[in-house]
Amino acid sequence: MNYFLFLNHPKGEEVYKVSLEREEMLKEHFSRVDILETEVVIRGERYRAIVDYSAFSNLANFDCFRCQDPCCADNPVVYEKITREFILDNIDSYNKKTKNIDILLENGYEIENILKSIKEDRCMVPEEAVENEISLCTCSFKPNNESVLCSLHSICLENNMGAKEIVEKKPLVCSLWPIDIISEEDGSLLYITVPDDFTTGFTIEDYYDTPCVNKELTQSSLFRRKNPIGFLEEEYVPLILAYGETLKYSLGEKFYNDVKAKLLAENLIFIEELNIEEKQILKK
Repeated sequence: MNYFLFLNHPKGEEVYKVSLEREEMLKEHFSRVDILETEVVIRGERYRAIVDYSAFSNLANFDCFRCQDPCCADNPVVYEKITREFILDNIDSYNKKTKNIDILLENGYEIENILKSIKEDRCMVPEEAVENEISLCTCSFKPNNESVLCSLHSICLENNMGAKEIVEKKPLVCSLWPIDIISEEDGSLLYITVPDDFTTGFTIEDYYDTPCVNKELTQSSLFRRKNPIGFLEEEYVPLILAYGETLKYSLGEKFYNDVKAKLLAENLIFIEELNIEEKQILKK
């Protein structure tokens, strides 16, 4: 089995391959929880999916602006053509945020070679600069001395793009993080869940270190040491709502509608909660 969202990770199987122990834990989990069978559409491809749907009623608050966790710690994928073209079309804004071009120029690279790297190199900078001169994700930037944000997402918002366009420009794993998708080896079936107390043994992310899906963690002294302001308690809402637009354009409207309908039918979310004025993906 494979961590589906990391299949195109620059480090290959080292990252995306699921261990046999974790595979057994996953299958045991999905055999005992209520599941929803549906279809997802990912980058134009259709897949059969089994969803641990109740996990999407878990409380979440994707407040990147108040978080000190290094979610953008490395390059998540070999970048798609649409992302490369978007950066080249917005090269000045990209450089102003990330400083990548300035850094490479200071290290003796010619502008022609830098632009060639954006077009051709796996991480859009020369291989020898990855995690060295260009630390963290190639597309990450720091608007201040605290939080780390996504330059792609920020440039989209500056250009008044909507949720669908943002999802198209960013790597899928970045849009959906920390939702986990694990696939059978042949891609014939996807298992979709969220890190929590029950899944953290086999998901690629550790729930206990993920404040956006662990409200209790944000009240701990350890978290407050790194994040003195913390996350606002009242901004935690069911994940299906916090990530509504993201899910719709990443996994398809059928997936979003099927999961939402199931959660409403079982009173895991309530109709009154659906009126969230500000979608997480469009926060500035």
